[in-house]
Amino acid sequence: MTTFESYKKFGLEMEGAVGGILMIAGSAMTILGLAAVIVDQITGNIGLEGVMLLLFLFLFIGPGLTMIFLGRRKFLRDKARVDGLREASENNRCIMADIVGVLESATTRKTSDNMFTGVQYRSHYNVECHYKDPAGVTHIYYSPAIYYDPTGLITAKQVPIYIDRNNEKNFFVDIDKALAPVEVHR
Repeated sequence: MTTFESYKKFGLEMEGAVGGILMIAGSAMTILGLAAVIVDQITGNIGLEGVMLLLFLFLFIGPGLTMIFLGRRKFLRDKARVDGLREASENNRCIMADIVGVLESATTRKTSDNMFTGVQYRSHYNVECHYKDPAGVTHIYYSPAIYYDPTGLITAKQVPIYIDRNNEKNFFVDIDKALAPVEVHR
């Protein structure tokens, strides 16, 4: 399955998943806080009065509502981005951009507390693509991260770039269309 096919199939990425988790956790905190306040008002067993009641509301319901708000925002933003790209793909709304080159980026990851053996460097590559619109403006796009050097595997001079019609900053470079089939074994 190509990168873009899996992208269309699964939809949400990490931001949307985190948003969903925040909404669930925030709902749980808010419900627990409200339930405790209601039970206390009915039975009086917890002893929430005056400042304690305000503190309890501040510690449970305030963060719960904040988590719901932030989670919903993250979830809906990621969903709108994915829906825009899915719609562009289904309607075959793409541009063909010229492949200019391959860029290497290094990322570091700390794997242990030992400063001599704990840092791994992992390079990833991005394919740089240029598109010149009818007005003469050149647009530069970068592919998603590729964890092997694709330099000798690029078989096409152009690559399709799917762009959301509502937000041109929301795009996907379908680099799999320009690469020879690759199977990575580790």
